[in-house]
Amino acid sequence: MKKTAVLLIAVMMSVLLSSCWSEIEVNEIAIVTASGLDLTEEGKIRLSLLLAIPRLFGTGSAQGGGESKLVSSAGWVVSQEGDTIMDITRALQKKLPRQITYSHSRVLIIGNSLAKSGVTRVIDFFERYRQAQLISYIAVSETSALDILNFKPKYEKLSSEVLKSEMAQNLIPSMRVIDFLNLVMSDGVEPYTPLVSITPSQQGGDDSNTNIAVKGIAVFKGEKMIGQLSDKDARGVLWVKNQIHKGIITIDIPNEPGKISAELERVHVKRHVTIEGGKVGITLVIRLNENIYENTSSIDLDSDEGEALIQKQVEEAVKLRIKESSAKVQQQFKSDIYGYGQSVYRRYPKAWNHVFKKQWEEMFPAIEPEIMVKGRIIRSGLTNEAIHPEE
Repeated sequence: MKKTAVLLIAVMMSVLLSSCWSEIEVNEIAIVTASGLDLTEEGKIRLSLLLAIPRLFGTGSAQGGGESKLVSSAGWVVSQEGDTIMDITRALQKKLPRQITYSHSRVLIIGNSLAKSGVTRVIDFFERYRQAQLISYIAVSETSALDILNFKPKYEKLSSEVLKSEMAQNLIPSMRVIDFLNLVMSDGVEPYTPLVSITPSQQGGDDSNTNIAVKGIAVFKGEKMIGQLSDKDARGVLWVKNQIHKGIITIDIPNEPGKISAELERVHVKRHVTIEGGKVGITLVIRLNENIYENTSSIDLDSDEGEALIQKQVEEAVKLRIKESSAKVQQQFKSDIYGYGQSVYRRYPKAWNHVFKKQWEEMFPAIEPEIMVKGRIIRSGLTNEAIHPEE
């Protein structure tokens, strides 16, 4: 009996005190920081992986004078063509001495041509594979995904870090893979992604000084990209979706030279849905606070009249941005990226399932949302007076 107890304890200790059976050392893995997917002319899928080179991280930019070569070589792009992501990954694995690991991937870039042909054939892998990071960001490239991954950034050592940092600021549209998948599979709402491109960092500059930037959004209908919106129109979409957290709005003063710029703060958009006479009504109630940080007009910010005039112009500017964006989304693309249909389903599920779901393609472009904006100026900077030189 005693021998049996000792043997049992020995077995339990060998199990509990052993190390993780599946552990892999850092020097045995190839860390994927970004993935890119393109459609080739032959109809194949090209998978590009931006691999981090850990030994080159954390080093200074100067070694022995001049700019270090380490900054431009901290990432390594490998690519392969094939029919499925899993097959391509296996083919790439044969070329690499380390095990490919997707667990630290920050961004998934879809090439323009692939996005237009449909993303279901490639996005399925990232939904099923256990290493894929569903919380990573997704974006469509204006050209090819390989171009974005090959870009050598100035501030960061990897282009994936540039995109992750930009999207995390909430100043531009952003989308995570899991949210994009939910939109693709949901009724009453269509997906969209940020549209990234390599653009000159100086206005009118040449291609020698460039940066990766989000220049709008890619509009989808189902799994296919059907068009794109400019950065200005994309902001109109974010207003409707209550995703404007901060930003700047510049207004013209009627019959006055000069402009006023206000920083937005505590923006909240509430959506109301009604059904009357078989028609869907959408009302957007927008509340926002502003900080006036630039005034090149002669408006006196200390007067009630001046404050009321500015407030009215800010509210009209917000309405105009939403209306201009809606005209393209509803009339040109007819893609419900606002999620109006989903709002109808949540408020009137029976009516949606029995009536509106089947007719939504025709009903969505005809909706004219009522927009109500209520703003409040809470700060006007260090002075209320505009600067005017003495005559």
